Amino acid sequence: MDVLIVGGDGEFGRFLQRDIFPHICVEAILSVERETPREEQMSLLKRARHVVVATPLAGYAELACDLVYRCREVSESKTLWLIPSVQAGVWRAVTATLDMVNNPKLSAVFVHPMYGPNGFRETEVEARTFQNVLTATHEAPDNPLQKEISNLTGTFHTKFNIATTTQFSPEEHDQITAYSQGLSYCVGKLMFQRPELAELVKEQMPDLHNSFRANQELIMDFLRINSYMPQVIAAFNHSWEQTTKAAFTDILRAFRMADNALNRGADSPISTKWYERLRTASLHVL
Repeated sequence: MDVLIVGGDGEFGRFLQRDIFPHICVEAILSVERETPREEQMSLLKRARHVVVATPLAGYAELACDLVYRCREVSESKTLWLIPSVQAGVWRAVTATLDMVNNPKLSAVFVHPMYGPNGFRETEVEARTFQNVLTATHEAPDNPLQKEISNLTGTFHTKFNIATTTQFSPEEHDQITAYSQGLSYCVGKLMFQRPELAELVKEQMPDLHNSFRANQELIMDFLRINSYMPQVIAAFNHSWEQTTKAAFTDILRAFRMADNALNRGADSPISTKWYERLRTASLHVL
């Protein structure tokens, strides 16, 4: 089967091509970017059996809907794999477009892989957070997905020891990840706004600092697009105001107070490496 990655030159797209797809029986890996000439995109879209959209969050829903519309007349089965870290808005927009197009060959899978280029080692303490969160599917009559998804999830489990959960809807996914992933991104936002605090994070948690710096655009898009983030940002800001706002321990205290307010001491069912790192570190601050 041929797979087309839209956004293949991005960090996650390259990661998929290098570390994932060679292990899951892909015959040819094709790649385009948003700026690739439309004629070239159309040629590869027609050829690909599967289309994976691995672009940044900004404009993701619009791009996904455009791809659905461009595939509206396909005569052979085609599946779109949509993997934004904010799911609900994309799911609503794309399913509405699929219903409008009404092509019996065109299906879609909505999934958020909670692993990536900077967190894909089974030996890490936080490896338990690596999972695929499959929030929804849109199954066309002539393109059933059950066997395909079952084979893929089985391959991920046997090849990478990464499980796939299907217990969360797109809306539930966005709320839960806002309370974990999004809360950790509040620390990133603080870093971006205050260089002196960024230096403190760099000294104490250099891996987190480097990852957040490398993914600043993604983080800011997540903070802006996830509809539950105003609540999370408000909780973090309120906690931050109760500290001296000057030391690394103040960042951890603010994180811990916000985490307690949002998650009530419970473990997140959709966690991330950096959320877990910050949570563990915050427990050691008086």
